[in-house]
Amino acid sequence: MRAHFLCHMRPEILAPAGTPAALLAAIRAGADAIYLGGSLFSARAFAGNFNQEELLKAIEDCHLFDVKLYMTVNTLMKEKEMSGLVSYMKPFYQAGLDGVIVQDVGCAKVLQEAFPDLALHASTQMSISSAYGAALLKAQGFKRVVPARELSLAEIKEIKEKSGIEIETFVHGAMCFSYSGKCLLSSFAGGRSGNRGRCAQPCRKSYDMLDVGAQEYAMSMKDMCTLRILPDLIEAGIDSFKIEGRMKNPVYVASTVNAYKKARDYYLESVAGGTFDHKKYEDFIRPLEKELADIYNRGGFSEGYYYTEKGPEMMANERPNHTGVLIGKVERIVPPELFIRLAEEVYAQDVLEIRPAGVELTSAGSGKKGSLLSIKGKEFRLIQKGQEVFRTRNNQLISRIQKEVIDPEKQIPVQSVIIAKAGEPLAITLQGEVSVTVKGAAVEKAKKQPTGKADLLEKIQKTGSSEICFETIRIEMDQDIFVPMSAFNQLRREAMEQYRAALVKRFERDV
Repeated sequence: MRAHFLCHMRPEILAPAGTPAALLAAIRAGADAIYLGGSLFSARAFAGNFNQEELLKAIEDCHLFDVKLYMTVNTLMKEKEMSGLVSYMKPFYQAGLDGVIVQDVGCAKVLQEAFPDLALHASTQMSISSAYGAALLKAQGFKRVVPARELSLAEIKEIKEKSGIEIETFVHGAMCFSYSGKCLLSSFAGGRSGNRGRCAQPCRKSYDMLDVGAQEYAMSMKDMCTLRILPDLIEAGIDSFKIEGRMKNPVYVASTVNAYKKARDYYLESVAGGTFDHKKYEDFIRPLEKELADIYNRGGFSEGYYYTEKGPEMMANERPNHTGVLIGKVERIVPPELFIRLAEEVYAQDVLEIRPAGVELTSAGSGKKGSLLSIKGKEFRLIQKGQEVFRTRNNQLISRIQKEVIDPEKQIPVQSVIIAKAGEPLAITLQGEVSVTVKGAAVEKAKKQPTGKADLLEKIQKTGSSEICFETIRIEMDQDIFVPMSAFNQLRREAMEQYRAALVKRFERDV
């Protein structure tokens, strides 16, 4: 019973996209849904974001591969801005936008009245912290809630069970020092309000701690990583696992989506087969955690508030940016070289940083774990024996993610049926999520060399860079007929274009 229940509880992997390149990376990495911002009303005003043409293309690209797209309209809005909201959103609604993430209740009301069937998602900045709040939003027409980030897993589970509304929670990425992101410090300090999408991130700055007389990143939090507790989040009934990172690059997006998709699927498949073992699960995710740390982490990772408010354990006091991973220590200094005893494998062109010296170096060669790596140094007056060495850029890992996850084109599987009979129109049918049939001129009897099945089979499979791939091909044809290959190729192109258009058309709306 438990296995049956869990296998029907497949949480979506929700990826961030700040640019078209990041969107493509998320699709190819296997995201179930993507969230992004347009040119207005986005809480990440300094992300790449999408103009109208790019956003419409993003909706089309997502729907080709059955990926949902949610749009962030999640800033607090001024009275004068409300009048332009409906006209701004109308093209995206018509194109089939799957949902909109909102913070402002007035914005939600306007959108609901204009577009009654557009799913409303309550932003975490609404600070929903109880089943009563979630039930109220559900009664007002909201489909999904992103609860206050500070809730425990037990509290989130209770909200889900009592309200019945969809629950989306953050599972990976940057954490905000303020309550559910509702911060005024950036606005007070520099006139850039986080509630208007223009946060200058003062929490990532260093401050003089007057009581201890030292500078410290007192408000900078570690990044979140929940791979280890993902089974618990699945069992709690969470519907969507949200990855933070609309300011991040495509490699970051691809690596996080890939890791969480693998962990989720491994767990659900193990439970379905009655073979789940927690120790084996930890062994499975350990290399995934290691890769994610190599890509980006602040002071290591935290599991957030899911189990306990960990206070100091959640803080990244030493630096506000990428910490990297510890790869060894300085063992010997012989200018112009220094020697590092490696605790991890290092690759050519890796970027290394010696701390606390703050000296950054690029490795010219590779070295195995346990070996002594020789590297040309600089600023030797700052470097001392025993200082730790961190890797802040793993070029081999980045190249592998690009090659294995981002570069391979995602395919749309279809079945093809070709009818070529004398006196009847040449026809190609493509079937899958939709079905289209295109017909050409009538097939003629062969005067000289007849067309064979092998000829048609070869030509139908020449799809070039199209996303469409043929799972099966069935050919029904007469003997002694002639099919001009130029006409057949044109018909094949028309069939693929119509199939592609039909896939996208499924989600479009009329107003």
